[in-house]
Amino acid sequence: MKSVFRTLISFDNLMIVLATCVAVVLLYVIPRNFDFLSPVSAALGDVDITDLVFSQFRDETEVTPDTNIVIVNIGHLDRAGIAAQIDRIAAEQPAVIGIDAFFRQPKDDNPEGDTMLADVLRRTPNVVLVSKLIDADTTDEEDAFDALETSHPMFTQNVRAGYANIIIDDEASFLTCREVSFKEHYAGKTATSFPVVLAQHLDPTAAQQALQREENVETINYRGGLAKFYHFDVDQILDPETDLSILRGKVVLMGYLGTTIGNPSLEDIFFTPLNERYVGRSLPDMHGIVIHANVLSMILHGSYIDRMSDTTAILVGLAVLITNVLLFTYIYSRFENWYDTLALVLQLGQSLFILYLTIVVFDERAYKLDLTPALLGVALVGTVHDLYQDSLKKLILGAIAQARRRTVSKSPSDRTDTVESSADKS
Repeated sequence: MKSVFRTLISFDNLMIVLATCVAVVLLYVIPRNFDFLSPVSAALGDVDITDLVFSQFRDETEVTPDTNIVIVNIGHLDRAGIAAQIDRIAAEQPAVIGIDAFFRQPKDDNPEGDTMLADVLRRTPNVVLVSKLIDADTTDEEDAFDALETSHPMFTQNVRAGYANIIIDDEASFLTCREVSFKEHYAGKTATSFPVVLAQHLDPTAAQQALQREENVETINYRGGLAKFYHFDVDQILDPETDLSILRGKVVLMGYLGTTIGNPSLEDIFFTPLNERYVGRSLPDMHGIVIHANVLSMILHGSYIDRMSDTTAILVGLAVLITNVLLFTYIYSRFENWYDTLALVLQLGQSLFILYLTIVVFDERAYKLDLTPALLGVALVGTVHDLYQDSLKKLILGAIAQARRRTVSKSPSDRTDTVESSADKS
């Protein structure tokens, strides 16, 4: 038993653990610091196994539509047309109207439309426009953005605004929109997100709980696409025969859903975890206004997705790695003839179990495990263990032996120098 314990708690195992940790770190560092590898890094970084819960495993019949939210398509209406939509919607007394559109400057070719829109915004209560946080190249963690861009002052006299930024790289629009923030800092001020400002009108308590959460970014708990919300197309809202009484007391979100609903468009549309093609996706699947509706629904229902912290993920990964190194060393020393087969079975079995556990916990507990460090450790430990036993160990032992020989060879001369120095002094 003592010999087995000494085999497991040894210098060799420590070196294997350290070498595997270095290999894992290099997988993170190298792609991020070499431009020619950045597309590979982005593609690999956009893979998330939990997306399968939304796109493949979830029973859509169990996800009920959110009747608190109504989405209205503004299509390619001009400002006069949008003003006409707002007038019809406001007549039904919704709780709040959110408009996912910018009105940055007056239109020189259509001043009448500007006047109509400015007038209807000024006299309509509870209207929220979108704003946009402008990125800053700064290391100041307190102020992550330079400024907040809003619509022209003529349109903002009686409205509130919330930033509509979503968390994806502007230069990599193919990435999946999975996360959102509820508040951000800019130029010494704090901005609140568009969905949170909307929630403050319908359920201030839910909005406050959202702002008090400890997470800097939230994983979006998607309810679903447009089918999970009441929605109206452009012509329906402008048709006086359409019954809009369903809008009373609701959150009405106005935004772009294509020229008409069902007419494919690549404008203001993003990839989400609901995309049916998990790998090799070709077309984005959700317009920005529907993403905002999903975030708002998550806030109103308090259906958040909690997740494992980075520190916990690293500690779990390290524990799994150490356990595997000890297990592999034991098999190598006791069952050398079966080592390759058992090592492969262990790596494959653990990898599948980690993926299965991640999916099950996410689906049943709305908790996102971050087991990437553990998965990388399991994937690399066999290769690093073999490399150490075959090559690295010999190199390390050779270096140690050479260092010892140098120390021994220097010792007599050092003593001679000391004796000669003493003789000179006497």
